[in-house]
Amino acid sequence: MENSKSRGNGCVRIFFSLAGCLTGLIIFVSTLYIGLRAAAAYLIVADELVPVKAIVVLSGGTEPRMREALRLYEEGYGSIIILTETGGTLGDSDQLYSFDIRIQLMSNGVPSGNIIITEMQVSSTIDEAHAVRETLTNQQFPSAIIVTDPYHTRRTRMVFREAFADSPIEIYIRPAGSSWYNSRTWFLSAQGWQFTTLEYIKLIGYQLGFND
Repeated sequence: MENSKSRGNGCVRIFFSLAGCLTGLIIFVSTLYIGLRAAAAYLIVADELVPVKAIVVLSGGTEPRMREALRLYEEGYGSIIILTETGGTLGDSDQLYSFDIRIQLMSNGVPSGNIIITEMQVSSTIDEAHAVRETLTNQQFPSAIIVTDPYHTRRTRMVFREAFADSPIEIYIRPAGSSWYNSRTWFLSAQGWQFTTLEYIKLIGYQLGFND
């Protein structure tokens, strides 16, 4: 009788031990998921969507950004699309990326006269902010939506707000809706880890005064 009771007590202890481990694991995984999601969510910002004069497509991650700009253009949020010039070319050819994107925009119904490419060549987000300010000022455009990838939006807002701090031009930041980057799933791919880590490094570097 005593042996049966001891075995019963042992089973109960094992059960509660396993239940405790499972509960701890669930709490750990849930906390980790919330933390990873929050890390990406912090990088993503979106200003109120309002009609503006120009829609600016920042260089890099071009396809989703271009599709977002086209959507905004077609829905009447802007009548001009501005591309930033990096001077980069397609493969071994001499054809500029900006020219290729311009052709794609035109093939999707945007008139050539409604597409502007910045004169200043850029190699960073800070360069892009100054190039865009120069173009908007020269064209006397009062406002613009800046389109970029979701993970790039917070730093873009910081950079552009600083560049336009003494300008009456209104700037709104918009993440590309069709981007692969999502706060709920970014950590499931090596690409997600790469871009998130790099963006945090650049964000910290910018706040410390380094160019990105």
